[in-house]
Amino acid sequence: MTPAPADQGRRRTAPLLPGGHAPWLGPVMGFRRDPVTLLRTGRERVGNAFRFPLLGQQVHFACGPDAHAAVFTADEAVLSPREAYRFMAPVFGPGVAYDAEPEAMAEQIGHLLPALGSRRLEAHARVMEEEAEAHVARWQEAGELDLLTELNRLTVAIATRCLIGDEFHRRMGPQLPDLYHDLESGIRLAGVLSPRVPLPAFRRRDRARAAIASAIAQVIAERRKATPEGSGGQRDMLATLLAARDTRGAPLPDEIVIGTLISMVFAGQHTSAVLAAWTGVLLLRHPEHLAAVREEQRAVLTGSGEATARALHRMQVLERCIREAERLHPPLVLLMRKAMRDLTLDGHRLEAGTLVMLSPAVAHRMPEVFRDPDRFDPSRYEAPRAEHRQPYSLIGFGGGKHRCVGTAFAYQQVKTVWSVLLRRVDLKTVRADHKPDYSTFVPAPVAPLSVRYRKLSRRALEQM
Repeated sequence: MTPAPADQGRRRTAPLLPGGHAPWLGPVMGFRRDPVTLLRTGRERVGNAFRFPLLGQQVHFACGPDAHAAVFTADEAVLSPREAYRFMAPVFGPGVAYDAEPEAMAEQIGHLLPALGSRRLEAHARVMEEEAEAHVARWQEAGELDLLTELNRLTVAIATRCLIGDEFHRRMGPQLPDLYHDLESGIRLAGVLSPRVPLPAFRRRDRARAAIASAIAQVIAERRKATPEGSGGQRDMLATLLAARDTRGAPLPDEIVIGTLISMVFAGQHTSAVLAAWTGVLLLRHPEHLAAVREEQRAVLTGSGEATARALHRMQVLERCIREAERLHPPLVLLMRKAMRDLTLDGHRLEAGTLVMLSPAVAHRMPEVFRDPDRFDPSRYEAPRAEHRQPYSLIGFGGGKHRCVGTAFAYQQVKTVWSVLLRRVDLKTVRADHKPDYSTFVPAPVAPLSVRYRKLSRRALEQM
């Protein structure tokens, strides 16, 4: 199903979300506080498609595999991700990702693919395990900590080493997690209206972006000084981008290299940290699945005990648990496109300028697609059920040609982190209930995610 030109005579607009909201503001307070509950309640009341105003912007919400397919496969001249995500330009930089023309963005993604292929993932696995082991080694023998903070620090270290390189990682040191936190804090609802509103969070975003960009620029200069091709003898994503050539055979401008790296580390670090956090929450809440994952760890890592890419691929029990965490708590709760002309979508007429909104967090709880959708049930991904095999049903990392190119990297990172944690420490959550923090568009559990831990001896792990 693809969007069609609007037929004014036979198609109607989707029903209006009820609630008596102000005409211009719309349900802004409810949306800001908890967009998922607002959209899920709307779906229960009026169906899989409805509309509402939001800060002067007309929004059309659509839900279900057919609607997802129509949006993800639409021509960008009809439904534009670029126009919907303009608010990301201050983070990524001018001419990068959604600030670039579709052809240029496709070219930028093409330059990234060699750094995310299977050969590089094998090398990344070693870095991921090394960083995770070193991180846990710095903990005391037992205590209490905020797991979300630790996962953010760990995924920042992994992403920067794998993608930008050791020099950048050493140069920035312990200030990197705070800089990426400030960068991420600039992704707010107000940015959809205007990314240049003079908010303190946006000023922190801009300062953090400038500091990160300056450090990457210094690493680029050092590498070009060391070797003619600029690799500096490294094989990370920075080296890949410095070796890349555009359609005219010219090197990529430094601004594009810097912006592309910021976009990849930003996306790869934060979504991975959030997915890892929810995976931990769900595993610790369901000890029967935690026991199965631990048993798999013993079986897969017998011998060398090294979490190679091949060993990680064999961790199917853990992967199903991560996939279920993605379904129940997707890192991206909202996906958007902007209608560039009048069109018909799933039988409803949309006017040009309408913001089309999908929600993985709502779609993943549809009982028509996922049986008993509020239940943590990793077995739903096993044959013959394989509920995720229905096209465009599981969309936590997007869909179509704009599906996140780093999904395999993210899954490998989360697998590695939890493989190390489960082999090195015994964890218990301090409280039973954890709510999503909707203050940003990538909602982690509300902080602090407090856990008690105790380091494990090999003998203790074998007895668990």
